[in-house]
Amino acid sequence: MKILRFALVVTPLITLLVSASASAQDRGAGPRCMSSHRCGYPHLSGALDGGISHFAEGSPFGFDTGLGSITAWGPAWGLRLGAELLPWFAIDAHYIGAYNRADSSVSVGGRRGLLTSAATAELRFTWPLRYVQPYLFLGAGVYSTSISGSSASTEMHGSTELGVPIGVGFGAPVAAGLSLGAEMTYHRWFSESLSENEDIGGGDPLTINAVLRAHF
Repeated sequence: MKILRFALVVTPLITLLVSASASAQDRGAGPRCMSSHRCGYPHLSGALDGGISHFAEGSPFGFDTGLGSITAWGPAWGLRLGAELLPWFAIDAHYIGAYNRADSSVSVGGRRGLLTSAATAELRFTWPLRYVQPYLFLGAGVYSTSISGSSASTEMHGSTELGVPIGVGFGAPVAAGLSLGAEMTYHRWFSESLSENEDIGGGDPLTINAVLRAHF
């Protein structure tokens, strides 16, 4: 139901982006190619991202329930390759990494943490304005979380599940073929279980990253 409600909101936004892009280019008001000095589509892009992450449950900011209640903020990082097919539409392949330290309450006698890696495919919809280009994206992929750290006893265990990244961001050109921006992503997991204790076994990562993207 959450995904359905999100789709009902996103669909008209995508329609607005498409119509705004076409209108801006017809008027000559916006850049026909915001990301490449050659202004040619389609073209490839590559990006590095880095920032912070936290587990939430029930909503993007439900940090005090589920996994969010027994883990801390930690680093996040990523690498992606994409094909920008139109000024407003791109497809990205994205590697995602994150680490979140577990509380001592679930790691008796030492430190433990949750190390998450993921591979996702994402559809990116951009409003190609002249100076700042907002975008939204969604996709699907596989997420794998393992328990790392000392040999301390813990009730946590690893898990692998399907997930859907849903996010918003923006980019601003800083040089020919180069943009810098930021994005926030809610990674909605399905059927995850990282503990037999149901109160702390479920959660969904939230990541907030800076994004440096090059366009070729």
